[in-house]
Amino acid sequence: MLSHAQIQQFKIDGYLVLRGLINERERFELRTVTQAHLNKRFAPFELEADVHYPGSPATADAEGGSTIRRLKQAYNRDSVFRAIAERPDITAGIRQILDSKSLILNPNHHNCVMTKLPQYSSETLWHRDTRYWNFSDKYLINAWCALGDERQQNGAMKILPGSHRWEVREAALDEAQFLRLDHPDNVGRLKTQRLVELDAGDVLLFSAHCFHAAGRNVTDQAKYSLVFTYHGESTSPLPDTNSALLPEITVLHE
Repeated sequence: MLSHAQIQQFKIDGYLVLRGLINERERFELRTVTQAHLNKRFAPFELEADVHYPGSPATADAEGGSTIRRLKQAYNRDSVFRAIAERPDITAGIRQILDSKSLILNPNHHNCVMTKLPQYSSETLWHRDTRYWNFSDKYLINAWCALGDERQQNGAMKILPGSHRWEVREAALDEAQFLRLDHPDNVGRLKTQRLVELDAGDVLLFSAHCFHAAGRNVTDQAKYSLVFTYHGESTSPLPDTNSALLPEITVLHE
C-alpha cells in the first residue's frame, strides 16, 4: 500500500518511483523471454524505422532498419509478462492513486517491452502518451518496469514534473504533438525537467498525461523496460477508436 505522502507526491509531480519491486530471479526470466522473442522476431513488434524519431533508421531497408523498438502485446506474449501486469504491489498502488474500485489494463496502448538497443536506438521528444489516445478523460497511469539499470547513457526517461496538470496551447506543439523547444511557453517549463534514473527492478508510475522524453542508448548493452497502461472504472475508451480495438482486462476488483 502506498503512503499518503507517496500519493500526494504523484498528484503533484505526476510520477512516483517504487524501488526494488521486481527481484533478480524475475528480472532474469523477463530478460530471457524478451531476448528469445527478439531473436526469433515474434510478432507483433514495432521497428525503430517505423517511428521516424531522431536517430532512427530512415526506412526498414536502411542500415539498422530491422532494429526492433518494442515487442507489442506483452500481456498475451508470455505468462512472465502477465504476472508483472497483475502484481498486487503494482496494481494496488495505482488503484490507490486513482481512488477507484477496479483497475483495468488497456491492451491497446503500451502493453509492451520497450527495447532500446545499442547503435540504432532513437531519441524520443517531449510528448504526452495521451496525444493519440482516445478516452473519456486523461486519468491513465503507466507502470514502467526497469529490467536493468536505466541511466542517462542508455536512454533513461526524463519527465517535466507537474505537466499532467498543464494547459498547453496548440501553438506550443508541433504537428506530431511534441513540445516545440523554441516556443516561449515551453522555454521555462523545459528547465524544470528531471532525469528519472532507475535501478534494475524499480517501477516508475507516471501519468500518461505527463510530458516525458528519452535520449538514445549510447552504450553497448540493450535496455529493456516492461510497460503497461491502467485506468479506473470511471475512465473508458471511446468506441470505434484505436483505444478500443481490443477488449480491456480487469486486473483488480474490490
